[in-house]
Amino acid sequence: MPKSNTAFWEAKFERNVARDLAVKKALENLGWRVKIVWECELAPKYLEDTARRIYESFRSL
Repeated sequence: MPKSNTAFWEAKFERNVARDLAVKKALENLGWRVKIVWECELAPKYLEDTARRIYESFRSL
């Protein structure tokens, strides 16, 4: 959490979480299977593990 303008950032983070949850639910209601991948998980040192996790999650469907 940033040390300045904390109230702004807390509210922004809360709105982002609520928005992301609403979008995820909307996609699922349309029949999509939603998998969350954070940008940091695409860094070269994590990419192989991330790809494996995604593959395994779809493989088990």
